[in-house]
Amino acid sequence: MAGWTGKTVYIDLSSETVTVTGTDEKLIRMYLGGRGLGVKLLSKLTDPEIDPLSPENPLIFTAGPLTGLAPMASGAVLTSKSPLTGTVFSWNTGGGFGRELKKAGIDALAITGKAKIPSYVELSGDEIKIVQADRLWEKNTEECTEILKSKGSVACIGRAGEKEVLISSFVIDAVHSGRGGLGAVAGSKLLKAVVVEGEKELLPARPEKFKELETKMVKLFEANPVLSKGLANYGTPVLVKLLDYMGLIPCRNFSGKGAPFADLFSGEYLKASFELEKESCPACPLGCKRRIKKTGQLLPDYDSLWAFGFNLENSDFDSVLRADRICKDYGLDPVSAGSVLGACAELQFGKIEPGELETLLTGLGEGSEPGKGARNYLSSRKREDLSMDVKGLELGGFDPRGIRGQALAYATSCHGGDYLTAFMVGPEVLGKPLLLDRFSLRGKAGILQVFENLTAVLDSLVFCSFSIFAINEELCSALLQAGAGLEISPAELLKAGERIWNLERVYNLKAGFTRKDDTLPERLFESGSEERDDGISVQEFDAALQEYNRYRGWDREGVPSPEKLKKLGLSCRK
Repeated sequence: MAGWTGKTVYIDLSSETVTVTGTDEKLIRMYLGGRGLGVKLLSKLTDPEIDPLSPENPLIFTAGPLTGLAPMASGAVLTSKSPLTGTVFSWNTGGGFGRELKKAGIDALAITGKAKIPSYVELSGDEIKIVQADRLWEKNTEECTEILKSKGSVACIGRAGEKEVLISSFVIDAVHSGRGGLGAVAGSKLLKAVVVEGEKELLPARPEKFKELETKMVKLFEANPVLSKGLANYGTPVLVKLLDYMGLIPCRNFSGKGAPFADLFSGEYLKASFELEKESCPACPLGCKRRIKKTGQLLPDYDSLWAFGFNLENSDFDSVLRADRICKDYGLDPVSAGSVLGACAELQFGKIEPGELETLLTGLGEGSEPGKGARNYLSSRKREDLSMDVKGLELGGFDPRGIRGQALAYATSCHGGDYLTAFMVGPEVLGKPLLLDRFSLRGKAGILQVFENLTAVLDSLVFCSFSIFAINEELCSALLQAGAGLEISPAELLKAGERIWNLERVYNLKAGFTRKDDTLPERLFESGSEERDDGISVQEFDAALQEYNRYRGWDREGVPSPEKLKKLGLSCRK
């Protein structure tokens, strides 16, 4: 198959051994690649009850069958058991790391063990090396990337990961960061970075047909105003004005909403205020990131604008710029960092001033206690009620009280409070692919699982998360056939997405999660907040969750039935 190299690499840092095996074609057909293949390998390599910071917990980098071939498909997926949440966790990294992995002839890279001294992994063509990283240890991601970038695409951790800060992440090429604390997993292994540069030319199985489909995909992109008029022109800050107008930007740790300074953080205002350059992933027509031409600094994404601006009621844009850069440099998840700071401010009955942000974030990067994450930190203070998280992962800046399908998506996500496992803001706010009543949970359960399954497919093919606005399972099926020589029908693709979702669910159940974890912070329900009168009805939410479980073929406790697992080709063993 043209889209697959057939090589899976296992690296044991403890024994310094490298094992190369063939990628099982059956796994490709069942799990596609990316997120699906990563979760399957995680389930195969470890017991779900494993300590996430133990040497046995693997870090798994996976490409997809269309990586390096199709537009918006150049990244990789990083999978492990999260030390922040204790759940299975996959992150679609963005950037060009996946393309280089594929050009190096690797479908999946699984790293286990713990190095004797700080090390990094270098993949160059067919050569795989474990290299001493003493000179890189204690450096943050900008400096580390600058040193290593001549060797290829760089996925590295900063000092936060080294110190096993639970809200730390990998940073790809000093631009793309993630969530779930996977930087701490690397730190626990004394793994500073993975650098990859490939030499293989990536060619589609049927070039003429693939070119035709590629043209079609670009036309669909251009026809979608969210992509071509919004994100392509302004980046993710384009969401600010609309979300503020609809009252969907939470502030003060989700106790309030809206911000009087929202216009000053909008994509339109920022574009008018700065001379900006596009920052694009390879072969991406979108270019959703922006770099300030004068300083070379990346413009914060919506996540950071919310985390350090709206959430903290901080209108000082320069302080938000500095906060975003500190997070990138230390390898901190900005959503989790801003969320825990917002909770700390409420705990102390105060407000974080702009001048304090830099000191507080540097403290998080250096291992201060709130870096354990909002739930862990607040539990130690006996104020877990102030943590705005699901399954330990802090919620992003989309208020689920006004996006009820997103509320259900947060609760059912196997990652925790990750809005990208089903971005219901699309249909409920942007009206893409169809407009739904955002104030109702009625009828959302069935629609949500379709979005979840399709997102699992796109993550497994390793398309950019925004691709869901332009492509569907029919186009994915055609691209797979022409690009990878892999014939999988649209229905079979969605079944693969369902299989991946159920495998993640089974993993979490074995890790100790139950139906009780499929919920939201108490503040988001009726009577949960003294300042808000728009809370979600507990009865309506519970009814929607039960309906969701029925659609999934799960019992009332959210456990997949043996019949469902058998139908999907999954093991029924506990």
